[in-house]
Amino acid sequence: MDAKRLQEKAAGGNDDGDNDSDIDVPAPGPTRREALQATLTLRKYLGTFDEPFARKLEVMLGSFGQQTLAVKMQGMKDT
Repeated sequence: MDAKRLQEKAAGGNDDGDNDSDIDVPAPGPTRREALQATLTLRKYLGTFDEPFARKLEVMLGSFGQQTLAVKMQGMKDT
């Protein structure tokens, strides 16, 4: 229901007469590039630790990078 009101608000109209000025539009999330940059920073930081938890987190961050690449490639169209 909030999505419909947000669309109406963005279009400049509102059929039900309610005051929708109290609806907060969430800020957009980080871009893929920003997320991967944060991942790289964390992996560099984790490289300074010699603990099993750090190794596991490095593996998970690597998987995150691979998953985001797969999602990006699925969204690409053949040229």
